[in-house]
Amino acid sequence: MTLQPSRFKLFMLDRISWLAILIVCCFVAVLLLPSQSRASYPTYVLAIVMLISFAAWRDVFQLPLIRWIVALLVWLNLSVFWSETFVLREAVSVWTRSILILAFVVAAAECQLRGQLQRWMATALTWVGCLAVLASLINFFVTDPADGRLNGLGQLDTHVVAALVYGTMVLFVWRAAQSTSRTFLQLAAFAVALLMVWAVFLSDSRNAWVSLIIGLAVFGVAQWCKDVRQFLTAVISVGILGGVVLFILISSEATRELLLPRGDSFRFTIWDATINAIMQDSLLFGRGILTSDDISVGAMSFFHPHNMYLALLHQGGLIGLILFLIVIVLSLMQLLRNYDSSEAKLMLGVLALALSAYLLDGHELVDKVGDTWLLFWFPVGVALGFGWRVPLKSSIN
Repeated sequence: MTLQPSRFKLFMLDRISWLAILIVCCFVAVLLLPSQSRASYPTYVLAIVMLISFAAWRDVFQLPLIRWIVALLVWLNLSVFWSETFVLREAVSVWTRSILILAFVVAAAECQLRGQLQRWMATALTWVGCLAVLASLINFFVTDPADGRLNGLGQLDTHVVAALVYGTMVLFVWRAAQSTSRTFLQLAAFAVALLMVWAVFLSDSRNAWVSLIIGLAVFGVAQWCKDVRQFLTAVISVGILGGVVLFILISSEATRELLLPRGDSFRFTIWDATINAIMQDSLLFGRGILTSDDISVGAMSFFHPHNMYLALLHQGGLIGLILFLIVIVLSLMQLLRNYDSSEAKLMLGVLALALSAYLLDGHELVDKVGDTWLLFWFPVGVALGFGWRVPLKSSIN
């Protein structure tokens, strides 16, 4: 009689399960650890595991999406050589982060084929995220910051980054509530979501407010619409209606001061100065990823362009921006092709939140694990996983 291996032993020997655990640990570390360097430890382990098992996933390079992802990362890596100052240590840091990102994206894609990562991610971000948000709220009311804006703790210590991460977690909490039939857990998830929305509101970040509404709207529309055509029609209709309402509210002085108490927060000034700096150097190739993106306008100084698309234009020029847009388009197309999947709908909501938020904030696409990994690279990895199914099946047959 042959003894069957225990489920625990099978789990311990399963590489995909360990990849899923490491990915969840990456984001848990972002929420709980104060140092971005310490939060990066799981990403190093993940990259080592992926490099050792290269033979198991090398067929991913058959997919157009991964090729464009690699092209984007390679181009930004090459830009260190035409940056204003070339520092070997900083260049190696950029190259290392790119390897970590690529390993993470492929690992997320592999786990997407199995399915358990999404369940674990939703559960972890719900309950660990609840603790992180609670800590931020307690800190906010105890310290009573002078600017009256809630900041996150640890590496989420700025109100904008914290609000965008908390807003993204609201979508995962919604997904967690859908995945259970227990009324108690659904009500608990609903309470956690309200807590996160409250934290986003207290951040006083208008960008996070609008981006969260957009993300929730896209995810909600995806839940309601039965096919892609209906979904796109509804999204465009809701987008036009929302744009008209926003225009009306901004056009009125009373509501404009309520919605935008800080005006445009110098965004147009920053963007104009950024574009001028790029035009003076190289619009096609950019100024290089190691070139400082601080902006000085008169006596005022601003950190980074406050726009991810302009940041990519600054770092890699038109070529870098176009590569970034191609990755976005291919990812969205892959998610729409798999519209029947609840995970594809969730990632459409996350990308909607991220891409709208990047119009007013964001500046480091190639970075250690943090908000960019959750808002952008994880949805891209899930999209890659959907596209990987066909080549994988053909290779097995």
